[in-house]
Amino acid sequence: MNELPSLTRNLLGWVRRRLRSLLWKQWKKGRTRYSELRVRGVGKDLTAQTVGSCHKQWRISLSPALCIALPNRLFREMGLPDI
Repeated sequence: MNELPSLTRNLLGWVRRRLRSLLWKQWKKGRTRYSELRVRGVGKDLTAQTVGSCHKQWRISLSPALCIALPNRLFREMGLPDI
């Protein structure tokens, strides 16, 4: 990746976190969240810990499980441009 100014890098990180947060919110039920994380390669224990968390979607968006399930590469493949 090119050396981006810190403001741009922070903005891009915030956008990716927001997208992870929105996807987590779309997977409304625990069963759906569990199956989505498992299909995307997250281990059983980490998945169960994440799905059972009492935290809201913004806090969960930084969790290791969502970073594994929804990596930066995925957003590039989906067409999210690097700013």
